[in-house]
Amino acid sequence: MALISTYTLFILCDLLLTLVGSRENNGCQFQNNGCTYNILLQQPDDGQTVGKDCLESAKVIKLDRAQSDYAAKIDDMEKNFSFLKDAHESRIQELEGTVRDLLGLGKTIRRVSGKDDDVEVSHHAPAGSLLNNDVLMDKLEEEFNKLRDEIKRKNEELMDARIKLNETRRRMHETQLQHFTTSKEMVKLENEMIKMTRERAILKNQLKDKSYRLDLSAKKAKECEAKTTEQQDRILELFRSESTLKEDLMTAQWRMNKSVENHKKMKTKYNNLKSRYERTRTVLKIREKELIDCYSAKTSTFCGFEDPKICGFSHVKDVSDFFDWTRGSGRTPSGGTGPGHDHTCKGPNGHYMFIEASSKAKNSNAILYSPLYRGFKEQCVEFYYHMYGRNMGTLNVYAQARGDVLRSAWRAYGNQGDVWTRARLSIPKTLAMAGYQIAFEGIANAGYMGDMAIDDVKVTDGPCPGDDIAVQVEISPNSTALIKSGAKKLRRRLKKRKP
Repeated sequence: MALISTYTLFILCDLLLTLVGSRENNGCQFQNNGCTYNILLQQPDDGQTVGKDCLESAKVIKLDRAQSDYAAKIDDMEKNFSFLKDAHESRIQELEGTVRDLLGLGKTIRRVSGKDDDVEVSHHAPAGSLLNNDVLMDKLEEEFNKLRDEIKRKNEELMDARIKLNETRRRMHETQLQHFTTSKEMVKLENEMIKMTRERAILKNQLKDKSYRLDLSAKKAKECEAKTTEQQDRILELFRSESTLKEDLMTAQWRMNKSVENHKKMKTKYNNLKSRYERTRTVLKIREKELIDCYSAKTSTFCGFEDPKICGFSHVKDVSDFFDWTRGSGRTPSGGTGPGHDHTCKGPNGHYMFIEASSKAKNSNAILYSPLYRGFKEQCVEFYYHMYGRNMGTLNVYAQARGDVLRSAWRAYGNQGDVWTRARLSIPKTLAMAGYQIAFEGIANAGYMGDMAIDDVKVTDGPCPGDDIAVQVEISPNSTALIKSGAKKLRRRLKKRKP
């Protein structure tokens, strides 16, 4: 019997170590036939870690995370905790039943559910068979009850963490409402400040105008004072000689009559000039409207490069580029690169402009200049580009004010896929009124698979559509260059008129 009990106790120790692991914790001690046995009991590492993680996660939750993330994390923690709790209860019941079977104590049925108390129904073996085993079972049952209490305690800590989370949500909502109210008041104060700044500027301008008028009035007062002094001297002289006074009076009367007559003539001329001015102003308005319509008709242009003259686009021969753009149709000569068709007709008969990357040195470039565009309001430049190939280089787009230098406005580089892609440039009103050009620069890379192309260049009056592909052109026209350019044109016209 002692041999069987010892073997049974070894099996019991092995099962307990398998369940709780090998970490240190409180254990139980019993004796059997002169031998002392120590059994170390511990909660599973996974359950302990999960409980600590739940508490630590509840402490380090930050206000700036989304509330949905907090709820999802708490739900996951509850599911894991419930799963581990059920697993522990099942393993404890299995272990307790196994121990009782091995010790010959009969079967024990336990049921644990939520907050309900444990219910136990046991069938015991005879009391005189294994007295020491009863002591062992009491100690084991005590340790099992400790484990159940620990599980309940972890569940209560989880509920505390949920309460803290709800409090954090409530405070975060109050903070958001307070932030919204503060932002609203700040916007109101900013509007009032802008209004007061505008009124201050108006008052400042009015004060400046009043000061200017006051200076003019003071200057005129001095002039009047000087004239009054001079007239007083003349009056004294007139009083000295009556004859001179009469003569001067007759002369003044004659001059006054002459002035009245001249005033009538000048008034007639003024009325005639005013009539001519009104007629001329009306004609100028008509001509200005016709000129605006003319410019609008010219600026609303479209170029699909179907014209052999490529719609006025040109290549400038200088040291800034190495080769020229080519007008092509269908697929480019190099395989695995370039478009298979144009964008306008979407077929082999349509045309486009492209650069041939074969036999080109790295960083060699070609520049294509557009005609001079001009308008009386904001404009939108739209074009399509195709950049397909393993050795694709860079496509630069420049904007040039009339009489000024090229300025970078847009750029794309690398393989963009075998598709036509749309791009837009938003031209400001000042640049459109001064006149501008668009330049397309293609830069080749090392390798023949780098053919790029452009097609369907369109210029329209008005702002670009409200999407993400429009790029604002930040270029201001050079007034000095515009004046010089206008002076050159004026001199040319005068030379033509001299003969």
